Amino acid sequence: MFRQEQIASFSEISLRISGMRSTEIYEIIGHGDEAEISHYLVIYRSGKDDRELQKRVTVPAADMIGVLNRCGVTKWDGFSGKNPPGVLDGTMFSFKATVNDDRKICASGSNNYPRHYRDLTDALHRMLYEQ
Repeated sequence: MFRQEQIASFSEISLRISGMRSTEIYEIIGHGDEAEISHYLVIYRSGKDDRELQKRVTVPAADMIGVLNRCGVTKWDGFSGKNPPGVLDGTMFSFKATVNDDRKICASGSNNYPRHYRDLTDALHRMLYEQ
């Protein structure tokens, strides 16, 4: 049986979610035993996109690593979810992470997501807004 590669550390993670009317970015930066999670809205102003910080929290890095492993994000690498036929509206995502010193993980999709994607977004929301 195939065993998922476990994440032991991370330096930087970015999740960008774009819809018809909004774009948001979750950015997670590892600082030793802590993880800084930031949530931004992207606002179009004066001809360019500006990131507007909504909330920033610091959590134990071990908590963030636990979420990443439960969601199986190492299996997401290379995921490219094509938009399903007939779906005209929805969201697109782009996920990038550097884990275990230099392992890069990239995934993207349009109305098509890797397994446990929603678990990750739910966990980020809880850490940011329900503490």
